[in-house]
Amino acid sequence: MKFESTRLRIFLLAALWLVLLGPASAVAEQWRWSGVERIVAVGDVHGAFDELTGTLKKAGIIDADLRWSGGAAHFVSMGDLVDRGARSREVLDLMIRLQSEAAAAGGAVHVLLGNHEAMRVTGELKHVIDAEYAAFRQEEDPATRQLAYERFLQRESRSDTEAAKADFLERHPPGFFGFQAAFSPTGQYGAWILQRPVIIVINDTLFVHGGLVDSLAEGSLETLNSQYQTDLGIYAASLQALLQAGALDIGVPFPERAGDAAAAAAADPSLVEWSEGLKLSGRSPLFIADGPLWYRGTAWCNPNVEVIRTDRVLTHLGAKRVVLGHTPTIDSRIIQRMDERVFMIDTGMLEEVYKGRPAAFLQGSGSISALYLDEGSAVPVTAEPRRVGPRADRLTDGQIEDILTNGKIESIEDVGQGVTKPQKVAITQGDHKIEAIFKTESTPIQASSRRQAQKLINLSDRWEHEVAAYRLDRLIGLDLVPVTVERTINGRRGSLSFWIDGLISELDRETKEVPASGWCSLSEQWPMMFVFDALIYNEDRTKQNMVYGEEDWMMYLIDHSRSFRTQKGRPKDIRNVELKLSPLLAGRLEKLEYTDLSQAMSGLLEKSQIQALIRRRDEILKDWRKSL
Repeated sequence: MKFESTRLRIFLLAALWLVLLGPASAVAEQWRWSGVERIVAVGDVHGAFDELTGTLKKAGIIDADLRWSGGAAHFVSMGDLVDRGARSREVLDLMIRLQSEAAAAGGAVHVLLGNHEAMRVTGELKHVIDAEYAAFRQEEDPATRQLAYERFLQRESRSDTEAAKADFLERHPPGFFGFQAAFSPTGQYGAWILQRPVIIVINDTLFVHGGLVDSLAEGSLETLNSQYQTDLGIYAASLQALLQAGALDIGVPFPERAGDAAAAAAADPSLVEWSEGLKLSGRSPLFIADGPLWYRGTAWCNPNVEVIRTDRVLTHLGAKRVVLGHTPTIDSRIIQRMDERVFMIDTGMLEEVYKGRPAAFLQGSGSISALYLDEGSAVPVTAEPRRVGPRADRLTDGQIEDILTNGKIESIEDVGQGVTKPQKVAITQGDHKIEAIFKTESTPIQASSRRQAQKLINLSDRWEHEVAAYRLDRLIGLDLVPVTVERTINGRRGSLSFWIDGLISELDRETKEVPASGWCSLSEQWPMMFVFDALIYNEDRTKQNMVYGEEDWMMYLIDHSRSFRTQKGRPKDIRNVELKLSPLLAGRLEKLEYTDLSQAMSGLLEKSQIQALIRRRDEILKDWRKSL
């Protein structure tokens, strides 16, 4: 009975939402298009009007008068048109106008819902700047401001003083209430935002603001968009009703609203439906970190992990690739990852905040390219640079490798732990400074007989294996081993590995009961470690050298000096672990050739070690194929 009652309440709330938005909201929408010859898309605009219009002119979407000139092209905005930029209202007006102009010309403008649009209509205003409020100053009703001020005094038990007026004005800048009305469910921009799709497919390309989450593989484009729009509409309508009744204050944080609304409804039964609507719709995937507007795993997590989820969603929704906004690229360039399954196009268009550059994603005639406002013609989209481990600047791993190899040694000191007596080294090159770990331990493996040599190899502890692990990681695209090179320092040869600051070990995590809260789950990352350790026969993986970035909880693989044995099978600690491979990793393992390994491992591994690695590779792939 309770379940049926809840369903009835939601049905009534949905009906109320449709009444608020008018008949246009009930019209069936289209979420998929085919046969489109040209697609142009831009990432997050955030009020960067001049940068946006400059980019659209260069892409041939608008003319000098800012009118549609794209013909039958489809233009896609990835959302986040608003917040942080002073001219967000002009951006909205442009998009709304271009929608009708494009349709009349046989083209289309698709504006996706971004998390910042969702925040606007749900009253999350922490990223709105005063200039954005000021754009609505002329529409503000003085009576509305006065009523809000009186409620403010009552709510905070304050008298009408100059100090109270100043505090109220700080929280409600000029134009605030005109702004609030415009983004209400019946307002000029609120009603429009509530009809934006979350996910669309054009030809074989899927577009979504944040990322591909598991729930996107559980419904059709129609059911997903319909549900998201309903969730957002119910929340916005419920919030507006509670605000107008004085039962909620717009400044109450999102997580606390349901409780405050329930308390208000307990005192006033007429608010029960709105309170219930706020609570239930507030649980929508639209408002959670693992929802399609917020998720960054598709953009950040290791491709060998994330590709499984990505493929599942793309296959389910009938697409070959996905285009994302939301997550600014490090180099402010459009990049692809996961072998062109994912294209990241948020290049930080609002330069004053993100220090990026305006850019557009172009697709047509069987090709994909990137167009930059500050460059010439369109250029190919490149793969994301390898960056294993955070660093203070935008250095790629290729640049770090050069610094480790050729940079100036500024200092060297003992670390104070580890049987191999590693040392910490500071290295500079130009304006760049990095730190690294230097290891020189290399037990002998030469012997008078092959059998004795194999025994020495399988008991060895060698710095050469640290460099070999890094080079193998590069060959198979694992992207877990920090940059490691061979270098001679003070007459001693050894391995020099990029030092990653802020690491926490699995031992510390368990001992201190630290919760792992990153985008990339540890349980999904561990299988990559198991595969790598099986491949190199690593006998020295411990909870102390299982390490993660303490802020992002990305896993990194270190300490491989006791690896590359010649045994068959696996080390005993992972002998019974099921080895899971992603399509990306399996494909690269299959392409791993003895000749490539021999060249990469020259001077680091013996022939018998390379042959053993190939045999273990074959065993891993054989077991994986059986599990399919």
